[in-house]
Amino acid sequence: MKLSTNLRLALAGSALLLAGTMNAQVAATGVVSFAQGMRADGVSPVSVVRSTVVNATGFPSGSHDVNIGEGSGSVEFVSLGFGGELVLEFSTPICNGVGNDLKVWETSYGTPSHAAWPEMALVEARQNDCQPWQTLGLITQDAELDLGVLPFAKYIRVTDMTNPLLPVFFSSNQDGFDVDAVVGYAGCADPSPAAADMFSPDQVISFTAPAYRKNGSVLAIGSNRHKPAKMLYAPQMSDATTPEASVNFFAAGFASEIILKFPYTIFDAPGADLNVYETSFGDKATRKCGSYPERAEFYGSVDGTTWFPLAAIPTFDLIGGAPNDYSNVLCRDGQLDIGAGGAINYIKLVDISPAGSFPGAADGYDLDGILGRCYTSGSSPKLTSDYSLEDEIGEGVFGVELYPNPTADIANLNVSAININDSYTVRVIDMMGRTVSSELINSSKGSFVHSLNMSSLPAGIYAVSVETNGMVEIVKVVKK
Repeated sequence: MKLSTNLRLALAGSALLLAGTMNAQVAATGVVSFAQGMRADGVSPVSVVRSTVVNATGFPSGSHDVNIGEGSGSVEFVSLGFGGELVLEFSTPICNGVGNDLKVWETSYGTPSHAAWPEMALVEARQNDCQPWQTLGLITQDAELDLGVLPFAKYIRVTDMTNPLLPVFFSSNQDGFDVDAVVGYAGCADPSPAAADMFSPDQVISFTAPAYRKNGSVLAIGSNRHKPAKMLYAPQMSDATTPEASVNFFAAGFASEIILKFPYTIFDAPGADLNVYETSFGDKATRKCGSYPERAEFYGSVDGTTWFPLAAIPTFDLIGGAPNDYSNVLCRDGQLDIGAGGAINYIKLVDISPAGSFPGAADGYDLDGILGRCYTSGSSPKLTSDYSLEDEIGEGVFGVELYPNPTADIANLNVSAININDSYTVRVIDMMGRTVSSELINSSKGSFVHSLNMSSLPAGIYAVSVETNGMVEIVKVVKK
């Protein structure tokens, strides 16, 4: 059985904003999926009494690690089986607070030490089914974990990574990691936005007030062009001349600054990650930036405090061939890239429109709205101006396969990548979490095949991780 999981490294930053008002502790309320593995011999199924998956929901039992006999109804956990996978749902999401945010409760009778009874699991989280899974940690028995870049999480995935060939498990034909419960230390509100709007900002955090026109007059808050809510949710994408009372954009004003928050974390993927829509009446694709240079700088942030520049996707005027945007600057409509392995919860716009290039009543960059990308299991086309939220976006920028698996000596690692001239760190990790080998590979072509010599390693199960540009792919390999 091969396990391939896309993992992204958590971004730096200790202060993460909570996704709404925090409530009391929360436990899983439902099971999304359950794929149970076998017992240590690879052929015996887990006993029926240990296979009731709803036992993983709710709060942990009072007899957590006490063997009270396994008669009818006495087992209050579910055994994943070796290599098994469980996805739990929380009707009230787990909130990201200070320190660790959740605990996975595992049942091991008599509470043996981790060294004596190393049942292990990979724990991941996400906010919805349109995101890649985010790794929280590789744990042994009970463990606390932090949500990392996610302000909240509605789904937790627990995958057994226990080595069934360890004598302590194989000799008595054990059944892998046993989940009693997953509990979040605080719950918070689920944004639950409309499906068409879920990847557009839904909160205005701040904006410069007052905002000024070129002639020095003030754009009053609440006036037709200066209503903050017009930046939120799906953009109208209309540059047609509109009566003043019906404008659907927000006039930023010259030299202004705006900070918006997304209801869900937006992750980097190949190509553009964000489409920005600016309103300029009568605008068209052939209009050169120099003829109407409404420009803004764009920055992203995980915590709303530490900012990094987003990269403008280069586009060119159809007439003249001059660049239409550059660096982190867009001229009117445009596309932005978060950067390899990155993620954002906030976006900041800073107007840098040259006031001298406009008539006296001009009011700077006019933001209609922003669309962020969604992940699915499909391909990953570049985001375009007619991009639909139904478009399929791929997960990750490289893929990993390993064969033969199981192997007695050499395993071929096939890495399929998009970027050339990248460096890859390849690690082999045993089931105690120890790195037993590490290699640095430079690839001028992006994709490559690398031979892993595992002949000197003891028989067992290992994790092979491939890391590049802030991203990690992990595959599981059996050494015979």
